[in-house]
Amino acid sequence: MKKVIAGLSASLFMLMSNLAHADGECDKYKTSYDKTYCMAKIFMEADKELNTVYSELRGVLKEDLKKQLTETQRAWLKYRDSSCEQSGSIDVSCNYKVNKERTDYLRDRLRECKAGTCRNELIAQKNWG
Repeated sequence: MKKVIAGLSASLFMLMSNLAHADGECDKYKTSYDKTYCMAKIFMEADKELNTVYSELRGVLKEDLKKQLTETQRAWLKYRDSSCEQSGSIDVSCNYKVNKERTDYLRDRLRECKAGTCRNELIAQKNWG
């Protein structure tokens, strides 16, 4: 039982220290439970934002490029999931960080396409890992 508690404590510590609590948003909480809950909420919002940006980008692309983006996004999801899972548990801070990086990348591609300078090779590029 002590090993389980020690493992959980170590996991919670890693979870909260990985990303500096999403730019300090969760620092105000005192307990590990509250900090984890806060981080999970921030991750959920970041995931929603990623899906919005991804959908917007798909909306401005031609069919062949949409297909490439979908394939690339599926590969990225596998990368995210394998990068942010440890011993059957999800590292919420890692998920937040990786999602935010991908969202920023896709947002840059969307901005370029809206400006008329869509660089197709970057849309389907696997730029992670």
